[in-house]
Amino acid sequence: MLKTVKARYLVLLACCAVGVAACGKSADEKRAVTPLTDTGGLLQYVPADTPYVFGILAPPPAEFLDRIEPKLDRLLAAYSRMLGAAFAEAEVDSEDLEKIRTVVAEVRALMSLDGLAGAGVTPASTAVLYGNGLLPVLRVTLTDANLFDDAITRIEVAAGEQLPVAAVNDTPYRFVEDEGVRAILATVGDQLVLTIAPAGLDEAALASLLGLTPPAKNIAQTGELQAIADEYGYLHEYVGLVDTVRLVGTFIEEPAGLDALLLEMAGYDATALSGICKAEFKSLAAVAPRIVTGYEEVSAEKVRSHAAIELRDDIASEFVTFVSPVPGLGTIYDGLFAFGMSLRIQAVRSFFDRHVAALQEDPWECERLSELQDGLLAARDQALAQPVPPVVYDFKGFLAIVNELQGFDPATGQPPEAIDASLLLAIDNAQGLLALGQALVPQLAELGIEPDGKAHSFQLPDAGSGTRQAWVALADSAIALSVSDDAETLLPALLGADSGSPPPFLSMGLDGKQYYSFLGDAMRASDDEEMSEEMRKAVSDILAAAAEFYERLAVDVTFTGRGIEIDSDMSLAD
Repeated sequence: MLKTVKARYLVLLACCAVGVAACGKSADEKRAVTPLTDTGGLLQYVPADTPYVFGILAPPPAEFLDRIEPKLDRLLAAYSRMLGAAFAEAEVDSEDLEKIRTVVAEVRALMSLDGLAGAGVTPASTAVLYGNGLLPVLRVTLTDANLFDDAITRIEVAAGEQLPVAAVNDTPYRFVEDEGVRAILATVGDQLVLTIAPAGLDEAALASLLGLTPPAKNIAQTGELQAIADEYGYLHEYVGLVDTVRLVGTFIEEPAGLDALLLEMAGYDATALSGICKAEFKSLAAVAPRIVTGYEEVSAEKVRSHAAIELRDDIASEFVTFVSPVPGLGTIYDGLFAFGMSLRIQAVRSFFDRHVAALQEDPWECERLSELQDGLLAARDQALAQPVPPVVYDFKGFLAIVNELQGFDPATGQPPEAIDASLLLAIDNAQGLLALGQALVPQLAELGIEPDGKAHSFQLPDAGSGTRQAWVALADSAIALSVSDDAETLLPALLGADSGSPPPFLSMGLDGKQYYSFLGDAMRASDDEEMSEEMRKAVSDILAAAAEFYERLAVDVTFTGRGIEIDSDMSLAD
């Protein structure tokens, strides 16, 4: 722990915490304006060539806010308690103790919906995080900028020290400067603006960064985000983008504007890159040119989101071959937890070998890539020297389903008295795997198991869990085990179940309330000496509050012709 704490840094940290908490017509008819094409909204401040942008451009639906606001208040209260516990553990000089106590009290007073509303921030506030070049800018709409300024002033008074103030185009801003970097906080109109910039920026550059001077062309005018929303089916209010090609271009082309000063401060000289290095870096960036994200549904019942790491067409088509259907994988189950994956090891190995062999035939010429290239070639040689057993190539994936852990109490360390769970292994030579199991468990050899999906019962050795009876079933390309009470009917259905379409690479689902409750109980019972009892209780309170948010959470990762796609589905609790 730090022995002393500078008041101005506490003030700035408080400011950042407040900012983050906010967080078919005919051809000749004009297209309807959406938040993604509204040149008078928050996107008017985002340069057209920004390398990254994430926007919450309209308030969530009223029914969604009605559902989450009471839970959000409890979560903020839990974070407030954690902040209090952190202060209690901090080692500070006695002369600073009362000052810091007062600052913490002011910050904790903000950590509720009423407290935030008193600072001009509400759950209906909109926000956008974007890059003005590489420099990050966060803009949050306020109900009243004076309320926010008053809240910061109260924190400054409590700290007994004011943040330095400067102005650009007659607009004042607070800042903290350290080692040539200036963290800036300003209220501009009805917006909070947080950004980080080199201390040496001139007035014109600062005006651009704070949005006082709008970009020559903004991203709303380009229609780029609207095109992403149309392609992926995103809501028009919540879309994000990371442009890998633009990011890489910043470092390999002659920098301009704000980036020029930033890279100069960092001692980076793009002109030192050779032409061949620039070409090869561009080629690598084009392998995964964009990351996009957005929401497909925000309602009183659920929040459904999506993200995609877009891949070059030929690479994406090869990734698709990495997976194969696994029965039941991608289905949403009702139990405590389900997790599974599909991976064709042979396809991954062939992909790696093929591309490294191509690299060996036509190596990179850029000296800055030589270490990476040597590592890839060495890894291929090592892989070739260690043949993979055939059974590994037979493996296609698995699915584990845990419906219930009866009597399990992580707070007391009580293990489950009984387990209701099933496991499916997808493998080409399923009968060979069964034969191995029969050699280890003689009972299995007596059952006459055929690849017909029929479930057979056998006794497990005593493992202290209270679960002795198990069931096994076999199909041509899968084997399944279960200790569920209804395994006799469950296993045939599981072996015959469809896989998700497209087949997931990874799939996970869980009961949100039980999951976070288990974590909270485990945290409360932990004997970690590095964390005080008060802090453990505060963290467990946060997890308990999180348990009230979600009924179920599900995530699927798939490989498609577009790239790596991630779908998240969160059902909200009553």
